[in-house]
Amino acid sequence: MKKVMLTLFICSLCITPPFHEKKEEDSIMHRKPLSIVVSGVPDGGFDQTAQVMKSVLEQEKLVNQPVKILYQRGGTVDKGWTYMMERDANYISLNSSLLLSRNLLGSSHVTMNDVTPLAILAEEWQVVAVPTHSRFSNGRELLKTLKKSPDSLKIGFAPDFGNDDQISFARAAEMADIDPYRIQFLKFDSADDLFQALIDQKIDAATTTITEVRHDYEKKRLKLIATTTDQRLEGFEDVPTWKEQGIPLVFSHWRGVMGPKQMNQHEVREWDQLLQKMTQTKAWKEQLKQKGWTSRYMNSKEAKGFMEEQLMRYEELIQGEQAIK
Repeated sequence: MKKVMLTLFICSLCITPPFHEKKEEDSIMHRKPLSIVVSGVPDGGFDQTAQVMKSVLEQEKLVNQPVKILYQRGGTVDKGWTYMMERDANYISLNSSLLLSRNLLGSSHVTMNDVTPLAILAEEWQVVAVPTHSRFSNGRELLKTLKKSPDSLKIGFAPDFGNDDQISFARAAEMADIDPYRIQFLKFDSADDLFQALIDQKIDAATTTITEVRHDYEKKRLKLIATTTDQRLEGFEDVPTWKEQGIPLVFSHWRGVMGPKQMNQHEVREWDQLLQKMTQTKAWKEQLKQKGWTSRYMNSKEAKGFMEEQLMRYEELIQGEQAIK
């Protein structure tokens, strides 16, 4: 009898799944639709990233339900971030250096410690745009004028003080021995407002990203006179780098993904697996090329370390709110 009972016990161990094993239906990827929360209006930088993610995830059938994009209009980027922070693990949001710089400038209460970094996806580049008939044909001429009189030109950017667009231009000016404190920076609420002001010649130049300026550039509604890349970009071969113009500036703008702080390790692993699969697809790589972005995938652990390093970098770059404003 004892021998029979022992045999039954051993057999039961063989057929009982490990206690920690998760069933597929328990996965957040199967339980609920995935939602990407976007701060601001459609077609901005965050929205374009969300649209690419949605397209690839659905096209490659990496998820079994449609991916939702939820827009949080009005206010600052904090509106979308805080909305996501109060949700479950099937909600994510996009981030960039703004998550770090806004807090350093006192413009936001949200820090990287309030969220769960999930990935760094890609990086893109800054450009300087001017009206089509501007007297400036390159960035060197623009800086030459600013050097003579730093407050003589209006330089626009959007949507927040201390973003990479503003910082990259300030760095180029510093390298040309121009005091960035004296530059007349004008902030706009959206890229659309910024480019309209430029086209209407209400500002002399705009500092922005390739993603946001591409449409107006291709329509020849403005011209580009400098880029922060190391070499000229495909599709933008007529745009000189700052390096070509004697300014040793190479400056990229990264885009990442984050979730609510309360995510558990299993949920983080699920997102790691999904986002890694997404970034390895041919569809994702084609979208990056189309947008002029550079792949820079990092998983959740790598993203957290990267953002900690970036935080120290931005603390040095910003050096207080007055330097930027």
